[in-house]
Amino acid sequence: MNIQKNINKVLLALKMSGYEYFINTQQFKSQKTGRKVTKYIIYDDNPRDGIECYSKVKVLENLVFLYKDLLYGDTL
Repeated sequence: MNIQKNINKVLLALKMSGYEYFINTQQFKSQKTGRKVTKYIIYDDNPRDGIECYSKVKVLENLVFLYKDLLYGDTL
């Protein structure tokens, strides 16, 4: 499954609904294992107020949650 393709589709659907979100990535070295870790930040205006995720699957889940919340109201 191509996760990035689905992320782009949800971002486009959000943009067509009038809400534009951006995704920043940061890479850093893990203190435990020494491996490279990628952090994704979903934000609309300020990256400091964004949603942090550590996998693309979580990015997609959060974007779908945002889309449903904006479309249908409170989804909790």
